[in-house]
Amino acid sequence: MVKLKNKLEIKDTTAQQKKHWVRLTRVCNNNCLFCLDSENQNGAIFSLKEIEADLKKGLALGARRVVLSGGDPTLHPQLPFIIKKAKKFGYKHIQIITNGRMLAYGEFARELKSAGLDEITFSLHSHIEADFEKLTGIKGSYKQALKGLINARHLGFIISVDIVINKINYKKFKETMLFFIALGISEFDLLYLVPFGNAWRNKKKLFFSPLKAKKYLDQAFALSANKDLYIWTNRLPAVYLENYEHLIQNPVKLNDDIRGMEKSLKNYIINNIIMDCFGERCNYCFRQNFCLDLIKLKKEGVLKSKTAPACLKQKKLKIESFKFDKQFDVFKFLGFYINNRYFVKSIKCAGCSHDGKCEGAWIEDIRKKGFKILNIKNNHG
Repeated sequence: MVKLKNKLEIKDTTAQQKKHWVRLTRVCNNNCLFCLDSENQNGAIFSLKEIEADLKKGLALGARRVVLSGGDPTLHPQLPFIIKKAKKFGYKHIQIITNGRMLAYGEFARELKSAGLDEITFSLHSHIEADFEKLTGIKGSYKQALKGLINARHLGFIISVDIVINKINYKKFKETMLFFIALGISEFDLLYLVPFGNAWRNKKKLFFSPLKAKKYLDQAFALSANKDLYIWTNRLPAVYLENYEHLIQNPVKLNDDIRGMEKSLKNYIINNIIMDCFGERCNYCFRQNFCLDLIKLKKEGVLKSKTAPACLKQKKLKIESFKFDKQFDVFKFLGFYINNRYFVKSIKCAGCSHDGKCEGAWIEDIRKKGFKILNIKNNHG
């Protein structure tokens, strides 16, 4: 077995593990202000036949970890049976993502444990009851969710907590994490807002300037120095993680995002119909540069690698090209984008004399070596 040297390697190994996501419902018992999937919540409960087919599909693709999601998966009336089926089919690790309210019922929580459920990710976005229920839109959801979390802890589930960072909770972000740490939680996924569904409809209430909020974000990110904690970020732009580059999301996770919009991307590639989300939302979207590169590629027919920044002249990059053709594969292009076009800048780059003609440094160099590799102080004109 290869010994992992640090948290970055552990995070990367986990990020690349093959998981299969299976949606059980299109219904949720919360009405979160930021729900990116709200447009798909039509009250549907997927049939066992559909779910079993999806489980088998994941196994055929080589996955041995399955994530059961919704809506909220705990609202599926046959969830324990589905968990047993997944184990019987050959999945080694079964996880659900939930708001946790149904876990407040101790008998139900015990039934999931007996069925073979391994891990629960709770979506809990504040430790302050008023803020929590402002975000979920449901009175009483705070106490139920906390009871569900405590029940799950007593039953010995692997537990993590998702927190969507937004205008309502970011100033108390560190305190929220400390609250859950005191309850025994050691793994957190910190999610950035996505301009879809309810989040876009409520953008004035939710979206904020990460630059202005950086001191609050940094207070929370500083908790990652605790070796007993595992902290992940999800879609948070790398530029706001300066000094905490080990928290930058592994670029391979972009595969999940692109898979989620594959239909829209193919419609653009084949029929030249621009993505329906294109426009004002782009400035708020983690995928912005990927989509802009795809549009540029389709218009020009070929796209070349970006070049190393002026302050890293010693860093030589091999210039490669990607051509647009009839056999275009969006995931092959994503691989090219990650390896050759996914560049980021430091906040301090704005004061550099080369800023206008420099596109920053490759994301993997920044993740492994930090923004400090950019010799910005020597470039003032």
